Amino acid sequence: MATLWTGGKIYTMAQVGETVDAVLVEDGKIVATGSVESLSPLAASIQHLEGNIMYPGFVDSHLHIIGYGEKLKHLDVSAVTSKEALLVKLQERMAQASAHEWVIAIGLNENQFEEPVFPTLAELDALGDAHLIIKRSCHHLILANSKALAFAGITNRTPSPEGGVIDKVDGQLTGILKDAALYLIVNQMPHITPAYIEDALTKAVTSLQSYGLVGGHSEDLSYYGPPSQPIQAYRKIVEAQQSFKVHVLQHHTVFEEVAKMDLASSPFLEFGAMKIFIDGAFGGRTAALRQPYCDDSDNAGMLIHTTEQLTSYVQLARQYGQTVAVHAIGDLAIDTILDVFAAYPPQEGQLDRVIHCSLVDEELLAKLAALPVAVDMQPQFVQGEYQAELSRLGEERAQGLHPLKSLLDRGLIVAGGSDAPIEVPNPLHGIYAAVTRRNFEETHDGYNPHEKISRFEAVRLYTVGAAEIIGQQLMRGKIAEGFAADFTILQEDVFTVEMEQLPHIQVACTVVNGQIVYENR
Repeated sequence: MATLWTGGKIYTMAQVGETVDAVLVEDGKIVATGSVESLSPLAASIQHLEGNIMYPGFVDSHLHIIGYGEKLKHLDVSAVTSKEALLVKLQERMAQASAHEWVIAIGLNENQFEEPVFPTLAELDALGDAHLIIKRSCHHLILANSKALAFAGITNRTPSPEGGVIDKVDGQLTGILKDAALYLIVNQMPHITPAYIEDALTKAVTSLQSYGLVGGHSEDLSYYGPPSQPIQAYRKIVEAQQSFKVHVLQHHTVFEEVAKMDLASSPFLEFGAMKIFIDGAFGGRTAALRQPYCDDSDNAGMLIHTTEQLTSYVQLARQYGQTVAVHAIGDLAIDTILDVFAAYPPQEGQLDRVIHCSLVDEELLAKLAALPVAVDMQPQFVQGEYQAELSRLGEERAQGLHPLKSLLDRGLIVAGGSDAPIEVPNPLHGIYAAVTRRNFEETHDGYNPHEKISRFEAVRLYTVGAAEIIGQQLMRGKIAEGFAADFTILQEDVFTVEMEQLPHIQVACTVVNGQIVYENR
């Protein structure tokens, strides 16, 4: 039984400004596009857009879906603007918690404070008896109270693990753990049960649908007990309900275990590239740089793995015919993994992907363009911490921060995501950031304005680009015959609305395989 979607502007995203009057959908696929007159005789029913604007379904190309659900479950401190206010908010929650419970706060950004300093371990311990961890907004650094540190067996004598830092001053713990060190606590917390995972996933999917997202590329399999636990949650919540499409990356630590499960993929749950973290982040000064940080001259960040280790991981992926997706933020990290990719390329027609790709120069841009590599960008990263990154990197290096236009101009496939829970997974926020390169309501010409892109190019990141980066450009990302009937329907036109209104456009409904999965009522 075919349904005709019409009654509003319908952008195909095949080329700039291209629209059609009507879309005929049957069994979850687009069977034809064209005029109402030609298609209505083929339809058993009509779905009227009521003047709203239809686009191919928006997809977030990089986020942590279960982790985003955790942020919805726990204490969000992303809006806190002083250490004192943070401590007050934490104490309110700690006062409600019993001694065996875990209080988790997510989204701390000390660069919003007048004085960008973290609470001391003594200040955290004074808040109450529960276990406490605070995840910095970058998720590459946490603060833990003494009870949480003791749970993980971390003492003043505990050495930093490979690829991580247990921070100490004069041999005493500060409560700060960076990169691999934070997993000593985060991956072991006792409340990570199947029911907890399913609840976080349910909350996340409901929220993502409300932002107009029809799917996301996620990485969750190494953080919630054995990988079978998050996989089972995805089977139960996502695949069974068939209301959201998830492409799962596989962390290198569980890649072979998952590969040997011989899991079947479906349109709603598919298993993709091996995921490797190459370095950390600018916030904790752990992103790997060719030259030291301007505000920490003895520190150039860190590579989490040696070149030999990276080579072995990439070779393992190739043995299974799989591509590799890497978190690489600093210029040294990007350069290092590109050399490994060049030595061990994927199969013909496949693309590896560099996630974040946050600091480049002309040499790195040329190396990227010469390889079968796509880039997974988070446009909102240019908003939140640009000024802090500028102080860490200096004016000259900062010219290569968070590229977009430079990548597109060199013919690279680029997709757009939020890295939620790090940023709000609203694709309209990302589109605004990509076009303006500034925070909401600011009036300057943008941070690195030479990297601004057009509205069409920005929307393409979340539609065509998100499909291209996983090799599905012939079935997703456009409104065209044979493509999936996944639609994002907005109340206003992204291409013509006043710019400052763009991030505030309301979602009318979200459609997956021809079925309305979210409706704004």
